[in-house]
Amino acid sequence: MYWNYRVVEFTNKQNKPYFEICEVHYDENDKPHMWGEIMPAESLDELKDDYGYMRKAFESPVLKVVHDKLVLATE
Repeated sequence: MYWNYRVVEFTNKQNKPYFEICEVHYDENDKPHMWGEIMPAESLDELKDDYGYMRKAFESPVLKVVHDKLVLATE
């Protein structure tokens, strides 16, 4: 069994599609059977743009939640 990231399309309560990059887990027959939400978007173009922002997140210092506030992880 293994996993990878995949673009997954869903339908919201208003019957409109939206897209997410999901962590998809496969069973012993290579069939996808579980997924976890990573990054939702309302269109494939928006998802592509958001991915660029996601990549840029690695260029910034890590943040941490402490007492319901965001602080630099080194503090």
